[in-house]
Amino acid sequence: MVFTEKIIDPRELKHVEGKIELYWVYTSGEAGDYFFKKLRDEGKFTAAKCKKCGHVFFPPRIYCEFDFSETEYVEVSGEGCVAAFAVAYYDKNGEKLEKPEIYALIEMDGTNGRIIHLLGEVNPEDVCVGMKVKPVLKPKEEREGKITDILYFKPA
Repeated sequence: MVFTEKIIDPRELKHVEGKIELYWVYTSGEAGDYFFKKLRDEGKFTAAKCKKCGHVFFPPRIYCEFDFSETEYVEVSGEGCVAAFAVAYYDKNGEKLEKPEIYALIEMDGTNGRIIHLLGEVNPEDVCVGMKVKPVLKPKEEREGKITDILYFKPA
């Protein structure tokens, strides 16, 4: 079977073992770069507001995806509200964690955006949808301009 043949029966599917080398550079773009520099240097959260429709994007974008207008950067608090959460008792390798980790989808205040991040300083049984949270950042001298500069979100 060659790649130009149409596979009709899924039992005919084959696999090939081996390595495929891939080379790429992923950048966060102009708006992402601005966001991470502000987070690293000033410990501030930024979003982008559409100059035409007023939609506030988090993370920031250069153009509005609804009307293609330019946006302007706006500072937001970094606080938010838990929209959903999950408690992990095992790590990615299937090993039991010493302490459960809580991952949450956080609706960011003042924006139409969300972020998925860890929750800290809270027990799993105390987390609930609607809980207000605020970010805890690494000390300024340890920040690198990455999402990991946010250590976790804690109850506000």
